[in-house]
Amino acid sequence: MKKSINKILLAHSSNDLYGASKILLNLIEFFISEDYEIHLFLSNNGPLNENPLIKKCKLNVLELGVFRKKYFNFFGLINRLYFIIKSSFLIKKYIIKNRIDLVYLNTSTIISPAIATKLINLPTVYHLHEIPSSSKIYTKFLVNFLKIFSNKVIAVSNSVKNYWTLNGLSKEKITTIYNGFEFDFKKEKSIKRKEVIFTNVSRIIPYKGHLFLIELFYQMSKFRKDLILNIIGDTLPEYESYYNKLIEKVKEYNLQKNIHFIGFKEDVKKHLNESHFFIHCPISPDPLPTVIFEAIESNLPVLYTNQGGAYEILDSGKNGLLIDSLSTIKSCHLILKYIDEKDLQQNHVNDSISFVEKNFNISSFNNNLKKIINDFVNKT
Repeated sequence: MKKSINKILLAHSSNDLYGASKILLNLIEFFISEDYEIHLFLSNNGPLNENPLIKKCKLNVLELGVFRKKYFNFFGLINRLYFIIKSSFLIKKYIIKNRIDLVYLNTSTIISPAIATKLINLPTVYHLHEIPSSSKIYTKFLVNFLKIFSNKVIAVSNSVKNYWTLNGLSKEKITTIYNGFEFDFKKEKSIKRKEVIFTNVSRIIPYKGHLFLIELFYQMSKFRKDLILNIIGDTLPEYESYYNKLIEKVKEYNLQKNIHFIGFKEDVKKHLNESHFFIHCPISPDPLPTVIFEAIESNLPVLYTNQGGAYEILDSGKNGLLIDSLSTIKSCHLILKYIDEKDLQQNHVNDSISFVEKNFNISSFNNNLKKIINDFVNKT
């Protein structure tokens, strides 16, 4: 007799309003629409607590021993080990008490729920948003962990999938499911300012390429004085020194009137609608930057480095301007030329809209998730 799945324990590593947390909300909305009872575990309190969808879940806040770079030292690893062991046993008790049927982890950076489910032989799904290319040891550990402690692995892009399979995860275990969105494309755009406005939206951490971006803008400012760069996003406590370095670099280049740090904003689209271009320039692989979808919704041409999922969102790069993450001078001249190519910009915008509507819609996302869940039901 097949065992139905009624209760899902869903775990997520952060409590913010960035990309992976937006996908968490999509997951919850889908699970609720399918009448699953959701038991949500977050590692800390934050803005997600007040979200209406979160309030429909049975919310638990528990230190899960989330892997972050600041813990990659002897004492940090001891700290993580303590909380991983502690939370594993607490979650095991919770699963038994609440008769959970499936555990779904929306990140590779938490492992204690998977350990708990292994102890009681429940199925576990990992939904991977990460390409941890800066640490081969960490990657090797996670690959071996996923081989043992997961039943199915979902990758948010082929870039993510390829990274994990190249590092030893079997192709049979991992599948790509693109994130899905309900799009609301802006029909008209009217910007009154005479300056040419570029916007970047991302958490201010080194791999997102803000230092490269400032260096790039410095090169561009030698040719044009009417360029504005708005950087939207905040940083993490462990990267405050990096953030301060960026501010000092802007002062060094005397670009305070041209480069603005806006901070985190919930109304990102307001700023995008007041921009001429969206620029995304990570210097190492960025799995699937969801903010690019918001830029496309706002009819913005996208400038990007070929590092991760942006290439896939833009139809193998055809629907945006590829810049070189290794050369600010080369990228500078590409962008200065592109600023005047109005017809090409409009073609990129139109083609981007058509492509994401077809390949990143919420119906496809939900249907693919439904297949994953049904596979577990059919195997029991």
